[in-house]
Amino acid sequence: MSVVAPRTSTEPAWLAEVRLRVLRRVLWCRELWERNRYIDEDGLAISHSEVELVLLPREELTSAEAEFLTGDEHARRLTAELEALPEDARWAMLCSELELSEPEQALLALALAVELVPALRRVYGYVQNETTPSEATPALVADLWGIASPPRFGDNSALLRWALAHRADGGAGPLSSSTGWIADQLVLDHLLAEGRSLVLGPLSRPVRVPDDPRLHGRELDDIVRFVEAVSGDGLGRPLEVELVGPPGSGRTTLAARAAARLGLEPAVIDARRLAELAEPVEAARRELRAARLGKAALVWEHAEDLPGPALDAIRDGARLSFFATEQASGSGYGDAIRRSYTVLPLTRTERLRLWQAGPGGPVPEPVAEWALRPAEIETLAQVAAAGDEAVREVCRNLLVEAPHELLAPLPQPYTWDDLIVAPQLAAHLREFEAQARARGEVLDDWGFARLTPLGRGVTALFAGPSGTGKTMAAQVLARSLGVDLYRVDLAGVVNKYIGETEKHLRAVFAACERSPVMLFFDEADALFGRRMQVNDAHDRFANIEVDYLLQRMEEFDGVAVLATNRKGDLDTSFMRRLRFTIDFAPPTVDERERLWRWALEDSADADGQALVGDVDWSALAREIDLTGAGIKSAALAAAFLARTAQTRIGTSHLLAAARRELEKEGVVVRARSVEAVTP
Repeated sequence: MSVVAPRTSTEPAWLAEVRLRVLRRVLWCRELWERNRYIDEDGLAISHSEVELVLLPREELTSAEAEFLTGDEHARRLTAELEALPEDARWAMLCSELELSEPEQALLALALAVELVPALRRVYGYVQNETTPSEATPALVADLWGIASPPRFGDNSALLRWALAHRADGGAGPLSSSTGWIADQLVLDHLLAEGRSLVLGPLSRPVRVPDDPRLHGRELDDIVRFVEAVSGDGLGRPLEVELVGPPGSGRTTLAARAAARLGLEPAVIDARRLAELAEPVEAARRELRAARLGKAALVWEHAEDLPGPALDAIRDGARLSFFATEQASGSGYGDAIRRSYTVLPLTRTERLRLWQAGPGGPVPEPVAEWALRPAEIETLAQVAAAGDEAVREVCRNLLVEAPHELLAPLPQPYTWDDLIVAPQLAAHLREFEAQARARGEVLDDWGFARLTPLGRGVTALFAGPSGTGKTMAAQVLARSLGVDLYRVDLAGVVNKYIGETEKHLRAVFAACERSPVMLFFDEADALFGRRMQVNDAHDRFANIEVDYLLQRMEEFDGVAVLATNRKGDLDTSFMRRLRFTIDFAPPTVDERERLWRWALEDSADADGQALVGDVDWSALAREIDLTGAGIKSAALAAAFLARTAQTRIGTSHLLAAARRELEKEGVVVRARSVEAVTP
């Protein structure tokens, strides 16, 4: 009976070759067994013919097989089909790209065939005269491909280097001609993919290449020129492009655009997932193999987390790699050629362009003025239709981290109408607000960023006696600017242990670097006083901490307000580095009257009944010298006194409350002052 089966049109050529070679071997095995068969050997566990065949010289068997294959009609037909097989483009590319030897190609084809047709394992056992199914083995390769002796596949074999196949025994014991090999299923997926479908590794994901957002154009051109120039040197050393920047800064997009320009498909892998695996090297090899076969370039995100052995595998298997990392790596690249690029923050103009390339229309203030990254702008674009308030809230959630332990949020109940200060002071505060609001336009659009090379922030010193409105002014400014206000816990920042203060300051600034917040250092002189003469190690490190603060203030890109009631104690070098110095003075008589009226005049209960009786506001302001904070405290205390007496708030309540406020400050109220206010 014939064992010849016709090849189907959908059968891959590599699989057809395995089938035809196995069919020829089946014909020869049957012929050989029939020639040497003994009539009475069926009941023997080890037959006579089996013993004789094993003891025959291999050359004799090989010669007999060759004679049979040329003389048998069915065998000649199978040989003709083998010779007429068309080239399988995907198979040929795989073997060429991964530099497989002919024995490696044969073993891989056998191993892949049983993954596609599992019943072939029984056939493999059959043609090797085994009673059990068999995996692909070097001995089977020698039998089917006519190799004099079974090939050996050591640790340097391309099969292992590219994770194409692994030993069925898990690597236990020495390699032998009967060692079974199992193919990686993903190789089969690649070979059977239709058309130009890209089959990535299990950890990889494709990257959408933006049309032309006009971002990082200079870096893109430089990367492409570098890769094209170095890859043409003929040395074959792996190339590595390191993109340094924070998450969401556009590193992956930049790498994807560079890969596309170089004719490669970009794919990204989170290196942290690789590091979590029990066999990261094996996993890396699979990803590299899929990328090589798919003409893809891998972008390794969080590259700083790559295990060392996996990085070695990458350098061994990738011609070009992109590494996205937050910090530039040091030395130790081996044979690789690495170049590092810093992905700079977006300018205001770039943010506007990116928004127009997305949803378009009016640009929300957070997009124009806050230090957003490309990924964050893309997120905001998805909620643009919900309105500016929704955009602002989502943006705040993106940027504002959980408050640091040294930061305390301050409420913002006041507006400009509530702030009662001298006209000159109000104008100075308005100027501060204007600079904080328009810095993006002036620095970026007008090109004045060159005058602030260290940082883009706005810093101010609020100086004046306690209770003169420094904190309230900060609250008003923060509310007007639409940012959160955080008070820095100076008691937690200043530490008696050497180096601890600097560490705390670093944490404070890092937590607020891009967040839409205003930092408020109250009683800043406790931290920023005059640098002292060095007498011991503590003095020296205290000066280092002040120097660090001066440097960090200049580099800060946000808004910071420092308040002090001892301006004279501050270091002059520190004062020079502040954008604004705004002096707060105790209120004048006119301002005190406005403060009293603001605190009390329009007060009413739930029924709308006035809560304040007849009060001579002018006399009260003229005779009672309180600060704004003192007036607010006295007004509140007077309200409680009136509630206890079940009357409206009157002059007696105000005088009693004011007297207590003044006594806190060590001031004795004269009887004449009380008489001047009393109706």
